[in-house]
Amino acid sequence: MLPISMATFNDSLSRNRLRYNVLLETLSDDEFRLLEPQLTEHRYRSGETIIEDEGYGGEVFFLVEGRVRITKQPHPGEEQLLALLHPGDCFGELEPIASRPRSARVAAIEECVTYALGKADFEQLLYRCPALAIRLLQVLSIRLRALNNHYIAETGRRNAQHKHELRTLERLIEAAKSLNSTLDLNELLDILLDIALGIVDGDRGTVYILDETKQELWTRVAKGLDGANRVTIRVPLGKGIAGYVAATGDTINIPDAYLDPRFNPDFDRQTGYRTRSILCMPIHTNTGKIIGVVQLLNKRNGEFSDDDARIMHALSLHAAIALENARLVEQERRKIRIERDLLAAREVQLSLLPAHVPTVPGYEFAATALPARDIAGDLYDFIRLDPQRLAISMGDVSGKGLPAALLMAHIQASVRDVAHEAASAGACTTLLNQRLVASTSPEKFVTLVYGVLDTREHTFQYSNGGHNPPLLASPGKPLRLLDTGGTLMGIIEGVSFEEETVTLEPGDVIVLYTDGIPEATNERQELLGEERLAHLVDAHKQYSAREIMDAILSAVVTHQGSEPPADDITVLIIRRLPV
Repeated sequence: MLPISMATFNDSLSRNRLRYNVLLETLSDDEFRLLEPQLTEHRYRSGETIIEDEGYGGEVFFLVEGRVRITKQPHPGEEQLLALLHPGDCFGELEPIASRPRSARVAAIEECVTYALGKADFEQLLYRCPALAIRLLQVLSIRLRALNNHYIAETGRRNAQHKHELRTLERLIEAAKSLNSTLDLNELLDILLDIALGIVDGDRGTVYILDETKQELWTRVAKGLDGANRVTIRVPLGKGIAGYVAATGDTINIPDAYLDPRFNPDFDRQTGYRTRSILCMPIHTNTGKIIGVVQLLNKRNGEFSDDDARIMHALSLHAAIALENARLVEQERRKIRIERDLLAAREVQLSLLPAHVPTVPGYEFAATALPARDIAGDLYDFIRLDPQRLAISMGDVSGKGLPAALLMAHIQASVRDVAHEAASAGACTTLLNQRLVASTSPEKFVTLVYGVLDTREHTFQYSNGGHNPPLLASPGKPLRLLDTGGTLMGIIEGVSFEEETVTLEPGDVIVLYTDGIPEATNERQELLGEERLAHLVDAHKQYSAREIMDAILSAVVTHQGSEPPADDITVLIIRRLPV
């Protein structure tokens, strides 16, 4: 830091930056000339601290060159950015006004030049120049608003981070559930304990089994015992911390074991181990029956938290299932049946979809359906009505698995029937709705778009039955939603569906899709969204049908990341070739 007399400024630019500082610009020229001799120039290197948090000084700084950062350290090792200041800003004004220690740290981002005004001179300036005092209030008000907004944004970010961490742990619990597939009790207890310690970052622990006949807890697994041979440990019900938890069903979180009278230090004396913190909770079934206890020792970083207890509670429910052999076997059988059901559903769905897109002069098509892991219910079809007309449909049926696939097959057959009976798209969807109401149960429904492409007149007549509106993209025109039609199909009897006919100019593109695309989520559970899909289509409308489809699918995969698809993804592109 180099104090320099204010007799002369280094250059006119620096003087102008000072003269028109956010505070000093309120001074008259005469007032500013009186102030100049009271200012002292200071230079700081990049990274150098200008003001220390909680320090004292009293100077107010006017920044004329370089940038500075204002930060606060809410916790050790964690620094939070409050503001970035540029030439023309000022800082350090709070301590002279409030006569309190500095409230934040200020450091140079790059080489900086400031002019400092002492506390007494600053106070006299405030009394002498009311306009400057008013400007100071305005600056402080704006900064307070900015800090409020920053605090709200930071709080939202932290909340999102915590939710993400919790979801990650829940996935680990689900993974642990899938690992509990052994009928060997010793191996099962080892797996459960290793998973529990990994989730809460504990050092050692024990999983006990409750013997109701003998009214005691027992285990052959005790983390920390030396040697390969297992030692059976027995604890009377109600005795010690584990026995108390088994008897009462309470969760016990002890930050200092030696201050709890229920803790038995014999184990520590025998092994030389030092128990500090304990988290002990029951393992019970979903009916509330206690079948065991898990006791974890010494969290490696700090003490066990309420979040640790909540996560362990969720894990204990799965542990109870794994420890009941009969339910485990039944669960495995059920899993096999479900997988067989899903496999059959996929086979039905894929067999009903067109093997290839039609070849039509002046037009090109692209279509695909990607079933999700456990859902099958999307459909699309091309139906040749006559040499110049091609019926095109896309739908999404309710339900999952084989029932959804069978309903899809029924709807596809019904569409093919009414396509040759009805004279228009609206009449077709109206007739189809009547037949679905008559042939399906009330809880079954479908969303469907049915359209007829006239390749000679270059028109597309459609009717939308509660489906995601197709997108019509035209060169040089804004995107259009094709949403004329009616409500969900198969629910309300006697509903009439409207229709609309659009003319397709060379280069026009129609994109039909199911909700698996806009509702694709990432690890933060954020949707891809209709708006992003619309922007993507509009940006690629000059490309081929296949390229547009590939761009949509690529965007979905990129957005999902490692998150598995939650719904089928189906897309169909109609494009009139440019002249």
